[in-house]
Amino acid sequence: MKFRIPVAVMTFAQTVAIVAAATMAPVPASAAEYTLKWAVVTRGDMQEKFGRKLAEILPAATNGRVEVQVFPGGQLGSPSAMIEGLQLGTVEAYENPADFFTGVDSRFGVFSIPFLFKDTAQANKVLGDPEFNDYVLKMAEAKGLVGVNLAVAAESLYFGAKKPLRTIADFKGLKLRVNATPAERARMAALGATAVPMGLPEMITSLQNGVIDGTMSGISIYTNFNLQNVGKTLLETHDTLLVSFGAMSKPWLDKLPPDLRDIVVSEARKLQPWSRQTGVDEVVELRQKWIDRGGEIVTLPSAEQAELEKRLKPIGADVTKDDPALKAFYDKVEAITAKY
Repeated sequence: MKFRIPVAVMTFAQTVAIVAAATMAPVPASAAEYTLKWAVVTRGDMQEKFGRKLAEILPAATNGRVEVQVFPGGQLGSPSAMIEGLQLGTVEAYENPADFFTGVDSRFGVFSIPFLFKDTAQANKVLGDPEFNDYVLKMAEAKGLVGVNLAVAAESLYFGAKKPLRTIADFKGLKLRVNATPAERARMAALGATAVPMGLPEMITSLQNGVIDGTMSGISIYTNFNLQNVGKTLLETHDTLLVSFGAMSKPWLDKLPPDLRDIVVSEARKLQPWSRQTGVDEVVELRQKWIDRGGEIVTLPSAEQAELEKRLKPIGADVTKDDPALKAFYDKVEAITAKY
């Protein structure tokens, strides 16, 4: 029997159309000399809110010389197109989970390693560590990306469209969407599932037509895209956090006068503590919204959780051991994590 999703579930295209109708209203003529377009594939989450906060502060900080326009819901293109645009200077700014930037620098994939951090609070302390924060934000400058935001967006939760995921055995044989890193592929293999790397637009339609059986995503994806109409159960295992990386285009920044360039970057980076707290508050709100809509968030029985940790904790060492640069960065993260 072919699996059908209720009509109430919006397609990604329908969602983008609604968002576009709400955000693309006529804009009065601006006297700004420069426009910074902040693009995200998600909508209504910390990543979009960071851009909107930037839109509040940059005009004042630059005496009206820079305005910010926010484009959520993938209006400006796919993750790969946005990242290429950053490198070319055709996109001014973009934010997404760090996993998506592995094509620029494989070290971004380290953030998807299971049990890298104890919890969100510890992770945000590590991401805010002055030395480490500076290192990561500058990590891809040579490739055209100037980092401005590093924050935990949410925990990864597992979701099955056709059947709930409640035990490790429920993963067996399923095709689950991941972002694209070796750590994510290794995680799914350890759980008996097949990893299917794909972006958000493809994930929504693939759930609808049965190409994939489920996904590993943050709570904002499940709630903001109404996936409670597909399935009611989210499995929480506390194994992986979604670390968000926001970047501006170095080619675009290089076109600005030096004083203006410094203001734009520094003002954005000052928002990082705000973005981390926004992410924390948002997760609480969206979890409750999921439950209020009839969904549930479940955990594994204690023996199963211990088995999951046994399977997943070796992944970090395994996926970094053959790449000296990757291993060095993994070791750096672990060393700084030990401080907190």
